[in-house]
Amino acid sequence: MRFSYVEVAGFRGFKDATRFDFPAGFVVLTGRNGAGKSTILDAIDYAFTGTINKYAVKGAKGGGLDSHIWWVGDGSPAAQYVEIGLIAPDGQAFKIVRSRERGLQGSLEEVAKQICSDQMAQSLWQDTLVQTTLIRDETLSGLSLDLPEQARFEAVRAAIGGLAGPDHSARTNELGKAAAAAKRTQDAKLTEAQSDLGRALSALTEARSIAERQADVSEAEEIIQLIAPDIVTTSGDRSEALRRRVAERKQSVPVLMDAIVQAEATVAEEQFFTSDEGLANALALAAQTEALQQSQSMALAALEDAQRAAASEQEADSFAAHMVALLKHGEEIGLVEGHCPLCDAARGDAEFAAAIEAARARLQARGEAAARTADALAKAQLLARQAEQELAAAKRKLEDLDARRTRSAQALVAVRAVFERYGLTADPLNPEQIRTVVLKRQEETAQLEHALFILEASGAHDRVTALEARIAQLRNIVEVEASRTMAAERAVEAAKQIDNAAKAVANQILTEQFDTVLPLLKELYQRLRPHTDWREIETDFGGQVRASLNFTVGDGRNPQFLFSSGQRRAAGLAFLLAIHLSRPWCRLRSLLLDDPVQHIDDYRALNLVEALSAIRRMGRQVIIAVEDSALADLLCRRLRSLPEEPGRRFNLCFGPNGSAIIDSAVDIRPLPREVLRFAEAS
Repeated sequence: MRFSYVEVAGFRGFKDATRFDFPAGFVVLTGRNGAGKSTILDAIDYAFTGTINKYAVKGAKGGGLDSHIWWVGDGSPAAQYVEIGLIAPDGQAFKIVRSRERGLQGSLEEVAKQICSDQMAQSLWQDTLVQTTLIRDETLSGLSLDLPEQARFEAVRAAIGGLAGPDHSARTNELGKAAAAAKRTQDAKLTEAQSDLGRALSALTEARSIAERQADVSEAEEIIQLIAPDIVTTSGDRSEALRRRVAERKQSVPVLMDAIVQAEATVAEEQFFTSDEGLANALALAAQTEALQQSQSMALAALEDAQRAAASEQEADSFAAHMVALLKHGEEIGLVEGHCPLCDAARGDAEFAAAIEAARARLQARGEAAARTADALAKAQLLARQAEQELAAAKRKLEDLDARRTRSAQALVAVRAVFERYGLTADPLNPEQIRTVVLKRQEETAQLEHALFILEASGAHDRVTALEARIAQLRNIVEVEASRTMAAERAVEAAKQIDNAAKAVANQILTEQFDTVLPLLKELYQRLRPHTDWREIETDFGGQVRASLNFTVGDGRNPQFLFSSGQRRAAGLAFLLAIHLSRPWCRLRSLLLDDPVQHIDDYRALNLVEALSAIRRMGRQVIIAVEDSALADLLCRRLRSLPEEPGRRFNLCFGPNGSAIIDSAVDIRPLPREVLRFAEAS
């Protein structure tokens, strides 16, 4: 693939649209300084990368690079864009367009597929392509032997670019910087928190000193220390803790007074149960209950006998009732034809009446006996009920006595629980001791309340309380910030290790890749002949993390102190040409040079022309900008235009409106095979 054209409009020194058609062989751009030679190469750089990489400073006073990429002269251009064309070996054409208004138009992916092989990271290919395709005077300065060893290595890294694979050192460096910045921020936070804590501790010491000099406050502190020592060590608002303690003590007073009353009643009960009277009463109730149980048993037995007699009499009573009904019926009927209606015996009237009376007398005697049996049953039932009632009453008295004893024991347990809950040590069976303990507690509560009043009325104590709360908060903050600082330190160390590992690997890869470039570098160095005496150059890479690149000539001599400025630039040019010719990933067969002979003498310029001629013979397209017209003539002759790969020379100048224009475009035809003809002998 090669460049087919460059078209610019409103770009740098070109106001009007200007198109440069590039032939397949070579292009020589010539003209005096400022005529726009470098702008054509800048346009290629801008089309690929969106910037001009030769400017290290992107922003400056009076406007940065973005303000000077486009036309800044008089008047406004009709359009502002850059368009470059490329053509593949199969004739397929591609173009890249960037405009001021719309930016990149289209996608670079298809161009990347044609230019780059798979071993080039797609995210890096534009910058790497420009760095290894376009050789500028600024690049030669960067690779000058005057640079320090480590800076020279970084310049080599930038020149090789994708040859050594993706460079992660920038990302790891940014990671390290971010971790270091985070640690510095965290250190500042920790220092600030520690300073705040120190100031608060100093203020607390001063406030406590003032509070101790106040007699009332000291007395209050002693009371609290004596009665409620746990509140002294409480963090935060001690006044609030003391206020809650006083309220709890006041609320406990009614509960304790009820416990005292209950304890006194319990003592009386316990004294009764343990006295002779109480014991005798319990024994009497038990004996009485036993006697009544026996009486009830006897009454129940008599009742059973009376019930059996009554049942027998009831049967007889039933027979007597039937007999009375029969007698009454017979009497009403009377004799029937001289016969008894009951037994059909022959009877007279007198005899019949006498028999009726006799039967009635017998039935009356039986009724009296039944009445006596009924009276006996009623008496037995009454005695049984009386015995049952007396026994139930005795049992109730005995149960009441047991319940009274149980209630006394439960009350004793409840009183003990109340005193244990409030932390009081007193015997519930000793009312005097209980009252003494409770009165002492009430006095202590009053003292705590007095101490609370003193502390709340003291401004110094309020300040101590507030400072204690603030110090507790600051200590928590310091712990948190210290933990975060340790984490930040670990992150910085991890970032350093990652950065060192990435640099070491990248430097090793770069060193190995550079070994493949070294033979070509030596060949080009000999062709350019930077020095008449030292015709061989060697390289040496040192360091793993902070790598360095050293050049040596002769027997390990440093060319920095042996070569002139022009010689050093010639050596740098040999290196860049070697890099350009050693790109296995790149299918672009074009070499761009931006006035590379500004600082080298004519002798080395001729050597460069010969080297470029050899490169041209390899089938590469060479595009070079030079100021010297004689050198341009020489390049047109030595770069060798061929029928299928012609050459072209563009002479640039300024137009009437101050814009750069093409003064002339001359096609360079192929030279004849025989330039010199010798005269034949006559």
